[in-house]
Amino acid sequence: MNKVYTSLILVFGLVVLWTIYLTNVKEDKNLTVRYYTIKELTMEEKSINKIKIGGLVKPNSIDINESNRLEVWFYVYQGEDSLKVYYNGTRPDLFKDDAEIVISGKFENNLITATELQTKCASRYEGDLKNINSI
Repeated sequence: MNKVYTSLILVFGLVVLWTIYLTNVKEDKNLTVRYYTIKELTMEEKSINKIKIGGLVKPNSIDINESNRLEVWFYVYQGEDSLKVYYNGTRPDLFKDDAEIVISGKFENNLITATELQTKCASRYEGDLKNINSI
């Protein structure tokens, strides 16, 4: 009976220590991506490999490469702050001036090299839900 209690206490202790290690000690930079503001990024002096940022596409800033239509340069802004963005890939259908956008990518030398673009437009589908009668 004493060996059973000792084994249970040992297993419980190992589980507690493993949980503490995973939640507090181990930092896996590959799994976490932080959301930044444009103001935070403009103050950064070093490059950051994984970022996410939300904002609006600055009007009249979209520049699509004529020879490679997948390549685009534009500015994203939040209030008065803006940053240049480069993306090479298929753009979302709703990508246009003043579109609300979420960008994933890398930040280096005041340039965001995007690996993913997502446009946000919840209001596009609101009209379909307004006329539904309750059951």
